[in-house]
Amino acid sequence: MSFTRLLTSTAAFAISAAIANAADMPVKAPPFAPPVVQQASGYVEVYGGWATTKFRHTLCVVGATCREEAFDFDGWVLGGAGRGNYWINPSMSVQLDVQAEGTSYKLDNGGPFSSNFSNHSYLIGGHINWRNSQSGLLGLFAGAGDAGGGFREAQRHIVVGGEGQLYWNQLTLYLQGGYDTVLGTPANVHVNAHAWFVRGTGRYFFTPNTLLEGTVLYANGEVEYESFIPASGSTNGFETWLWEAKLEHRFATTPFSLFAKYRGSDTKFDPISFGGGDSDELKITDHRVLVGLKLFMGQDTLRSNDRDGATLDIIDPLSIQTGPLMIGGTQALRP
Repeated sequence: MSFTRLLTSTAAFAISAAIANAADMPVKAPPFAPPVVQQASGYVEVYGGWATTKFRHTLCVVGATCREEAFDFDGWVLGGAGRGNYWINPSMSVQLDVQAEGTSYKLDNGGPFSSNFSNHSYLIGGHINWRNSQSGLLGLFAGAGDAGGGFREAQRHIVVGGEGQLYWNQLTLYLQGGYDTVLGTPANVHVNAHAWFVRGTGRYFFTPNTLLEGTVLYANGEVEYESFIPASGSTNGFETWLWEAKLEHRFATTPFSLFAKYRGSDTKFDPISFGGGDSDELKITDHRVLVGLKLFMGQDTLRSNDRDGATLDIIDPLSIQTGPLMIGGTQALRP
């Protein structure tokens, strides 16, 4: 036997023995690697659409039949937001928000205003949360901004409260509640307002990149007037309802998503009584249809953004389109 054949046979025998020995060894499972949570992520969005706002004054005069005075406005909406989330540690995150919206109106059927006007709102806010991306979060939020413009001068207000989310398979449940109040009252505005509110949101993910979202908000508050406003009593209560539905889809392998949203709101003020028993009751209803585009930074899917990223927002009742700051309280469009 040549040296070459001997060497080849020896190497083959060694390799076969090593393979057989490895086959007899117990197989160890690879260690579990938890999903990596990106420390910082967020998104920016821009949207636009159509809106209609309806004012209904019910006027009652002693000795006469009550009548309704109607004012309808149609307008175009432009808005946007930026939200960023940062994980301080594995169980705590913070989120910063900047959001703004404006509506340019055209008067349909007369009234005390020119044919074109606009109002706006913006809010800068923040959230701090104790958070588990597998089960949910619990936290606090606060924000400040301005609201108004078309009917009354814009006013500064602050909003504070608590919030929580529950994650369950494809479903996210979001509960938020708090207090919204005006900071001071400029002498030429004569409107001060505050309200308690509660809001609930549900999100269902058909796929990691397709979601359907629904929101309901209820607020109860008061508007306070300067003493020379011609009404009996210095306060006037109101109730606000808001409802939303949104469908959103993110395109695979891209950082962009498109969404379509319907938002409705309704605010009803308690009747104001005037001298001699006359009264005026105001109700405002708003409907708007919006479409928008989001650009995500740091999250791969809509669902991962919901569980690990910028999943929170703030809806404050005073700057809802039918809220008292946006329409000037019950003095708006008084016939």
